[in-house]
Amino acid sequence: MRAFSMLRIILATLSVGILMTPFASAAELPAFKVSETIVKQSPNDKRAYQLITLSNDLEVLLVSDPDLENSAVSLAVPVGSMHNPDSQLGLAHYLEHMLFLGSERYPTINEYSKFMSQNGGYTNAYTSQESTVYGFEVNDKAFDEALDRLGDVMRAPLLDEKYAEKERHTVNAEHKTYYDNDMRKLYALQRYTLNPAYPMARFSTGDLSTLVDKDNSKLQDELISFFNENYSANTMKVALTSPRSIEALGKVASTYLTQIPNKKVKKAIILEPMLTENELAIKVEMKPTADIKLLQVNFLVPSVKDEYMYQPGAYISRLLGSDHQGGLSDTLIKAGLVDSVMAGFYAPHSDLYSRFTLQFKLTNKGLDAQKQIMSTLFAFVELIKEKGINETQFNEQKKSLETRFKFLTKSSGFNYVMGLSANMQLYPVKDILYFPYRLDAFNAKFIEQLLTYLTPANSRQFLLAPEAKDGTDIPYYQGEYAREKVKEIEQVKWLENAKSIELVLPSNNIWLPENLSLVKKEHVGEATQLIKEAGHSVWFAQSAELAEPKASLKLQLNSDIADQSAKNRVTMNLFLAMLQKQFSELNFVTQEAGLSFSLSNANGLLVSTSGYSDKQDKLLLTVVDHIKQAQFSEQSLSLAKQELQRRLNNKGKVKAMDLAFGGFRQLVRQPAWEDKTLLSEIEQLTLKDIQQFKEKLFSESTLRLLALGNLSEQQVLTLDKQLTQKVAVQVNDFYSIKRLQADLEQGALNYALTSEMQDDALVMVHLTNLEGDKASATSELLNKLVQPAFYDQIRTQEQLSYSPFTASFSVNEQVAFGLFTQSPSASNTELYARFNHFLADFQTKLGATTDVDFEKIKAAHVANYTAKPTSLTGEFSYLTNDWLTLREDINHKANYIKALKSVSLKEVLAFYNDVLASDKSRQLILVQVQGQKFIKSPVLTLKKQLVIDNIDKLEK
Repeated sequence: MRAFSMLRIILATLSVGILMTPFASAAELPAFKVSETIVKQSPNDKRAYQLITLSNDLEVLLVSDPDLENSAVSLAVPVGSMHNPDSQLGLAHYLEHMLFLGSERYPTINEYSKFMSQNGGYTNAYTSQESTVYGFEVNDKAFDEALDRLGDVMRAPLLDEKYAEKERHTVNAEHKTYYDNDMRKLYALQRYTLNPAYPMARFSTGDLSTLVDKDNSKLQDELISFFNENYSANTMKVALTSPRSIEALGKVASTYLTQIPNKKVKKAIILEPMLTENELAIKVEMKPTADIKLLQVNFLVPSVKDEYMYQPGAYISRLLGSDHQGGLSDTLIKAGLVDSVMAGFYAPHSDLYSRFTLQFKLTNKGLDAQKQIMSTLFAFVELIKEKGINETQFNEQKKSLETRFKFLTKSSGFNYVMGLSANMQLYPVKDILYFPYRLDAFNAKFIEQLLTYLTPANSRQFLLAPEAKDGTDIPYYQGEYAREKVKEIEQVKWLENAKSIELVLPSNNIWLPENLSLVKKEHVGEATQLIKEAGHSVWFAQSAELAEPKASLKLQLNSDIADQSAKNRVTMNLFLAMLQKQFSELNFVTQEAGLSFSLSNANGLLVSTSGYSDKQDKLLLTVVDHIKQAQFSEQSLSLAKQELQRRLNNKGKVKAMDLAFGGFRQLVRQPAWEDKTLLSEIEQLTLKDIQQFKEKLFSESTLRLLALGNLSEQQVLTLDKQLTQKVAVQVNDFYSIKRLQADLEQGALNYALTSEMQDDALVMVHLTNLEGDKASATSELLNKLVQPAFYDQIRTQEQLSYSPFTASFSVNEQVAFGLFTQSPSASNTELYARFNHFLADFQTKLGATTDVDFEKIKAAHVANYTAKPTSLTGEFSYLTNDWLTLREDINHKANYIKALKSVSLKEVLAFYNDVLASDKSRQLILVQVQGQKFIKSPVLTLKKQLVIDNIDKLEK
C-alpha cells in the first residue's frame, strides 16, 4: 500500500524591507521599490500592471485600468482557520468579523462599511483554511480615504470587547445558517477524517460554544494575540485596481499602506502529516437532511504547486470528467447507475496538498452498485495509465487553454483583486494571470507520478444517502456519520473486476474554434429588429465596446404549452431533464472548446448558446436537431421521474431563505401549482405524453431569436432561415406568463411554508402599483440608502441574522421593494416586528440625508450603469432581460439611465413615505418559512390579510 507522503514545510525566514513608521515622508525613507517582474497578460487585456514592494516589506500589485469608474483593493493574510488555537476554534473567522468594528483613527462602529456604501461601493471578506482575504470596491473619488481606512484597520483595530458579544452571535448565526446543510457537513467530514493531529481536522467556523472564555484562555486576550502575532505587512499581499495611472497608484499605496506595521513575522509552518495509514482507504457514510444519493471519492496527493506550468492534475481530471461516448461518465449513466459524474483537480490552491475529487450522483440502482462504480473508476484510471498519456490528448488541452487565454474575458473590480491577492500568496506574480492557462510542454513523468496515487489504497469515500449507516454525531453539526476502513480484499476485488470493463478515451474535439476573425461592424450597440412578423421576431446587435470573436444566441420556441396545466409543467421538466442527459457529451466537448449551451423553460423552450462565434450557429442548429429527433427510453423516463420527485420532496430540506424565495416566485408567477399536485402528475406520465409534448412544441410555437456579438447580419438571417425550416412557426401573438398584480384593496397576501431545517425565514415585499423607469429608478436609489442601515440594525445591532438584505425589483412592470432574512434566534412574528420597527425608525434617519450625500450615492450608482463593459453578458444584460420579458423596445437602457439621473432626494423621500411607511401605494406580500426550532410558535398573522393555503387555488 502506498502511503501518503508526509508534508513538511521548511522554515524560511522572509526577507524584511525597511520599516517605515506610519505617515513617514518620502524624504525620510524610500517610498517603495519597483520590481522588474513583468506580468504575463492576455492579448485581450490592455491594463497596465506593476509590482512594487513598500518600505514595510508589503508586496503590492498595481493594476491601472482607465475604463473603470470605481477602484478596488484586496489584502490577503496567509493565516486562516487551520491556524486557530485549540483553545478558541473559529478565532481567525471571529477576528475577520471584529476587525472592521472601528480602528484608532476611525473608531465609529460600522463606519468602514457605511463609508464604502455611501460612495457607491461595498466591502467583504472571507476566511479559508489557509488564508483570510479582505477587500472593498468604491468610487475612485473616495479611494484615498477608503485605502487609509483599510490601512488603519490593519495598523490599529480597536477590537473593542464591548462588541464581542454581538460578533460572537453573528459568527454563531453564520454557522447556524449551515448547521444542517448537507454539503457543509460533507466538507466538515472531509476535514474531521484527516489525521487528528493535523490542524485542518478541526471545527473551523466558530460558534458560541467555542468562542468563549475558558480556563487559561480568555477570548479577548487570544483575539489580540492572534492579530499581533499573525497580521504583519511582510506576509500580506495586496492587489489594487483603479482608473488612475501606475505612478498615481504607487503613490497612494505607499501613502496609506506603509502604516501597516512590519512585525517581521515568519510564515506559519505545519509539521504534522495530513494523512497517515489510518486515514487512507476509508469509507464515511452520512444520512443527509435532504434526499440525496451521492458518492464522492477523494484522492489527496502531494502539492503540485511548483509544477503548475505542466498541469498534470488538470490533464488527468479532464479525462476522468469527460462525458465522451464509452468514457467513465457515459458508461455509468447508460448502466443506470448515476445521473452524473463530476471530476475535478483542486490545486494548486495550497502549499500543502492537492486533491482529485470524483463525484457520482447516484440513482437508486447505483446506490446498490457502488462496488461496480469503484471498479469502473479504476478501470478508467488503468486505461489512462496504459493509453491516455500521450501528446494527442495534451495538444487538445493546450489548444483549448491557449485560445481561452488569448481571448480571456476581462474581469474587473472587487472580484478581480480578491482573486489576485489570494493567488499572490501561492504563485509567482509574473504568472498571476497566466497560471491557470500556462502549459509549457508535455511531461509524461509528472502525469505518471500523480496517477500512482489514484489507487484503492489511497481512496477516501464519502457516501451521502438516507440508507447510510448509523454512527456518531457530527461535531458542531446536525447529523450522524459512520466511518470504516475498506478491507484489502475489497480493494483487490475492485481491481479484479475492473479488468473486464471496456472503456475508451475521448477522441479529437471537432468543436475547437478555427476562425477567430472579427466581422465587419454593421449594427453596433443598439439592437436592430431584422424580422418583425406575427409569430416571428429576430433581434440583432454587435458590441460597441468589445473587439473579440465571441457571440451569444437565444432561441425561444415561444408557447404557453408548459403553463396550460400541472401535467404539462411536469412534462416540460421531465423533457428537459432527459435531454440534459443526452446532451452530456456535447456539453462537455463544447465547453472545452469555449462554447456553452443551456435549455430552460421560459415562456416556452429557451435554447441559449454563448462563447466563441465560430461554430456557434452550428451548435444551435445541432441542439435543435437533437431536440426534435430525440427518442427516450423507459429507463431514462424512470430516472428522470425519480430525480424530479426527489427535487420536489427536498424543497423543505434546503436553506430556509431558499425555500422562501421559491415560495415567493410561485406566488407571483401564475399559473403555479403545489408540489403535491405536481408529484401526483409525475407517476401517470408516459413516453407517449413526452413525445406528443415535443411534437406540439415544434408545431404550435412562435419563434423568437436574439443574436448578439461577433456575427454578421447575413449570418443571423441565414441561421433564422435554417431554424424556420425546423420549426413550424405559428402566426400568433407572443406568449408571456402572467405575474401577480398589486391589489391595494385586498390586504396583505400571507403565504406560510414549513421547513425541515431549523431557522425561520421571512420575505416581506411591498408590491406597488407604480410603473415606469422613474419609479423603478427611485426605488433602486432608495435601496442604496436602506440596505446598509438594515444590515447594520438586524445583523450587527440586534444579531438576528447573518445575512439580512433589502432589494428593489419589478414584478410585471410594477415596482417592488423587499426586506429579507433568515434567523436562528427569532421567529417570523418577531422578525416582522423588527422589520417594521426598523422602517419606522429609518424614516427619521432618511429625512436627515443631505442632498450632497444623496447626489454622491446617485452618481456612484449611475456609474455602475455607464461603466465600460468587460464582456458581452455585461454589455447586453439589460437588453437581454428586456428581450426575455418581451418588452416591445429592448433598447431602453439609455432612457432608464436618464430617469435615474433625474431622481431627486425629495422623490425618494416621497416614495418611502407612500410605499414603506404607509400602504398608500402598495400591497404587502409575506412569505414566511417556519423552521423546526420555532415549530411551536404561532404562525405570523396580520389583521387584514388573505391567507394563501394552496397555490393551486390562485387565479389561473
